[in-house]
Amino acid sequence: MQFSKLHLVLSLLPAALADVKVIAVGENGLTFSPNSTTAAVGDTLEFHFYPKAHSVAQSSFASPCVPLSNGTGFWSGGFATASGENKDVFSVLVNDTKPIWYYCAAPEHCQNGMGGVINPPTDNATSLTAYIAAAKNVPTSKGGTTVSGGTVGPAKAASSGTPTSSSSASPSASKSAGVEVRAEAQWVVAAFGSVVAVGMGALMI
Repeated sequence: MQFSKLHLVLSLLPAALADVKVIAVGENGLTFSPNSTTAAVGDTLEFHFYPKAHSVAQSSFASPCVPLSNGTGFWSGGFATASGENKDVFSVLVNDTKPIWYYCAAPEHCQNGMGGVINPPTDNATSLTAYIAAAKNVPTSKGGTTVSGGTVGPAKAASSGTPTSSSSASPSASKSAGVEVRAEAQWVVAAFGSVVAVGMGALMI
């Protein structure tokens, strides 16, 4: 009995320790803030959208402004925001620590420096600076066809903006390279303290 309760406590640790990485899309012009983020397996990327029209799409380093083929990357769909912060966010769950390159697919945004990376490489040849420089030479940005690789819905993390009733993409979800849909398990974090207390109390009996 004691072993099973300890196992339960330990099994909840990864979810309880997971973090939400908030990335503002277009809050300060044609930028992602921050545009370089380090995330662990189990963390959630939460993209918060600002005026006027933005999106987030996953690409490869070699092909900036072009979505990964066959729906293997994430695509938020377009977010139109009149003022403040959009009421919905795009959430993506990180399932490995390989570099994830992304950009805004709105016309000319990617070419004007609106790109970012999760878990950036350490070598200069594949740096974010090099990715953004290469994007300037891409004639046209492309987006996906349907929302994929994440979910559209209310934010789970606090942000600096005031949510508005502006429109956003329709909710959808699918697995992708480096990311997958976040399951609804937020209660784990909230209840973790009480679970640990119960588990440790049981071990002392």
